[in-house]
Amino acid sequence: MVALVVSKKVIKNIAQKKAIQRLSALLFPMGLDQKEAILGSIDALTHHRFGRDEIMDYYLKIKGLQAVNLNDPVDFWIRHYLLQPTRIRLNYFEQVKFYETFLNYPEIQGKQEVITIKPQKRVNHASVHEYA
Repeated sequence: MVALVVSKKVIKNIAQKKAIQRLSALLFPMGLDQKEAILGSIDALTHHRFGRDEIMDYYLKIKGLQAVNLNDPVDFWIRHYLLQPTRIRLNYFEQVKFYETFLNYPEIQGKQEVITIKPQKRVNHASVHEYA
């Protein structure tokens, strides 16, 4: 029984370490300066209530779920990490500000475009006159 509990914690730690490396490379293509700017803005948004590791965890999981399509083949460690709950909970107003600020930021490189089909405009037949 103890071995099962220990193995779950070990797998969770391995998944976290490997996924953080891979997601950081995907979500911070401009490097450490971009990462620090984003973490600083989230820290200001939450009025410095959380530590850097907790903010990083929240950002990676929320943006990772947005950037990675879990229906496609995904690395085991990333899938395991993204499906765990975040370590912090933002209140409603902080969540709204987070999504307003980071919904489409930064632009993810290599992500497949989602194809949307726009409905065709309806023609009002009463206003169309045929000329003979």
